[in-house]
Amino acid sequence: MADENRNPIRFGIIGCAEIARKLFRAITLAPNSTISAVASRSIEKAKRFALENSFPDTVKIYGSYDQVLDDPCVDAVYMPLPTSLHVKWAVLAAQKKKHLLLEKPTALDVGELDQILGACKSNGVQFMDGTMWYHHPRTAKMKGLIADSKLFGQIGGVSNG
Repeated sequence: MADENRNPIRFGIIGCAEIARKLFRAITLAPNSTISAVASRSIEKAKRFALENSFPDTVKIYGSYDQVLDDPCVDAVYMPLPTSLHVKWAVLAAQKKKHLLLEKPTALDVGELDQILGACKSNGVQFMDGTMWYHHPRTAKMKGLIADSKLFGQIGGVSNG
């Protein structure tokens, strides 16, 4: 349970991809987070995205990703950008001391992911990818069922192929 006496995490959204609509709703429903800013490569697209998703009037709307990274009222950024843009913008976000929620896939290759993780570590910010599977309540339920030896016996491993 979130500590409701603490200040909420203020998110900036960099990019107006369709998946960002879902995450916006999740952030607004969470008791310890809020949307502070949204940016697209064009101010018109960012304004349209904010209007179509009923963003509160308090959300700042920007026409460049840099503006979100420079905003002192943004603690963390959600990045639903194309994967080819992740390393550039994720490293910049970390350098600006913004925590990072990066949409999957997180990088084009392990070298890019190493750059992103290294930037987060050296700047003291948290990294999280947008994989919901691990955090979904069904995962805990399935783990509990699999661990119950009365249901399936002793399971030595699980494989997808």
